[in-house]
Amino acid sequence: MATTLQQATPAGLHHLHIVSDEPQRLAAFYRAQLGLADVVSGDDRIVLTGPDRAVEISDSRSGRLPGSCYVVDSAQHLELLRQRLGARDVECAPADSVLYQSGAFTIRDPQGRCVSFGVAAGLPQREGLPGRLQHTVFQTTELERVVAFYTDVVGFAISDEVVDDNGKAMVVFLRSDDEHHSLAFFQGSQNVWDHHCYETNEWNDIRDWGDRFAEAEVPIFFGPGRHGPGNNLFFMVTDPDGNRLEFSAELAHVGAHDMPGVWPHGERTLNSWGRAWIRT
Repeated sequence: MATTLQQATPAGLHHLHIVSDEPQRLAAFYRAQLGLADVVSGDDRIVLTGPDRAVEISDSRSGRLPGSCYVVDSAQHLELLRQRLGARDVECAPADSVLYQSGAFTIRDPQGRCVSFGVAAGLPQREGLPGRLQHTVFQTTELERVVAFYTDVVGFAISDEVVDDNGKAMVVFLRSDDEHHSLAFFQGSQNVWDHHCYETNEWNDIRDWGDRFAEAEVPIFFGPGRHGPGNNLFFMVTDPDGNRLEFSAELAHVGAHDMPGVWPHGERTLNSWGRAWIRT
């Protein structure tokens, strides 16, 4: 049986590459609301870092593609992962980012999403509210095909599945280390970015983030509540481009040999406290 990322080369979500029609407006939001500050990048990307979170923002006219960017803990693990992917005929293209040390690479999933892996560059940490970039989620029209790529080829493991009345998977939560998920996919009618999430330390941090957005008159659109899969507390807001940001606490950890959980598709699975955002 093939080993997973969790077992062989644990990987955590480190930063995002976002493309925007109005990159300066979007960057201003992330500076003000997430406490990020600029890093000199040497190209046309806006690179922002904060306490355990970072984002690159490019103009949509630049031709750059959005991406989810993971780190492993050593060059040796990065090379092991590159060899694993090469043995499965996955093209590993160089990834150029000041947030990575040299040797990082990018792959594309069956629907063209960019995912990169590297070793984190030694950038200075910044003070601010705790909110470690922890996971990202997509909606897909080909759930089974996409999940098979991430599990059978890349090495993610399934932590939980949400199934409909016929037992068909509607949501799959994937882990790349001990945390419940760093990636998830919802079955949808289009292929779009669903949300990205920042993991805090406790409920009081959720409160403090809520107060921060309230002061800026940024309303919560989903939550507060508690998810079934992952058992985490959460709420969600949107940035000026309509991208959804989640703030979370108490996300579950999962053992490398634990069997996936199965949940019914419904509001109480997505929010045990009440109403839920049901994707279509």
